[in-house]
Amino acid sequence: MSLKILLADDHPVIAAAVRDRLQTQTGWEVCGEVTTATDLLNGVEILRPDIVITDYHMPGLGENDGLRLLASLRRRHPTLGVAVLTMITNPLILRAILSTPVHGLLLKDSPLSELVTLIVRMQRGFCYIGKSALQVLAEADPGGLTTVGQDASGRLSVREMEVLRLYLTGRSVTEIAATLCRSVKTISRQKNCAMQKLGVNNDRELFECAALQGILLPP
Repeated sequence: MSLKILLADDHPVIAAAVRDRLQTQTGWEVCGEVTTATDLLNGVEILRPDIVITDYHMPGLGENDGLRLLASLRRRHPTLGVAVLTMITNPLILRAILSTPVHGLLLKDSPLSELVTLIVRMQRGFCYIGKSALQVLAEADPGGLTTVGQDASGRLSVREMEVLRLYLTGRSVTEIAATLCRSVKTISRQKNCAMQKLGVNNDRELFECAALQGILLPP
């Protein structure tokens, strides 16, 4: 079964570039393209995509407020994967977008290869924030995510690091246990201990920490 992706962007050049790049991926299908908020909401109802890639500012009847649009998508389709591709670099707005919440955030200055990475991560159940978006957030809040894991990563044991690397590739605790020939209980304990040392409370914070600090991610 193919992964169905719905694109929402009123900039035809950007939409075409994104579509052409995504359609090179085996098993991915761009099932539709829309240019307004109203068409996006209707398109999700009709086409039933797995993932929506949308701009933040979308023209539409009463839905042109980006946060309202995202909240509407989350409310109507709680299992839908939603990622935002935007030109906005205002850190307050970027934080607001992440709080809706969405599963991915990418600035339009990012290479299209990073959009592929974003979707792969979403398929595996992770959130993904693009490198340039993370940089904007880090510069605006140097006391925020930039400090998470900064020193604690060096205190992770070899086994804890190994577990987190595998976990961040999308493997479950059960799969990791089978791969490393350890019990599920042991893997779960090592994962939780590592997260405590990094000062993160959930998978979203864990991935943000890893992406921002350049740690833990597989080569």
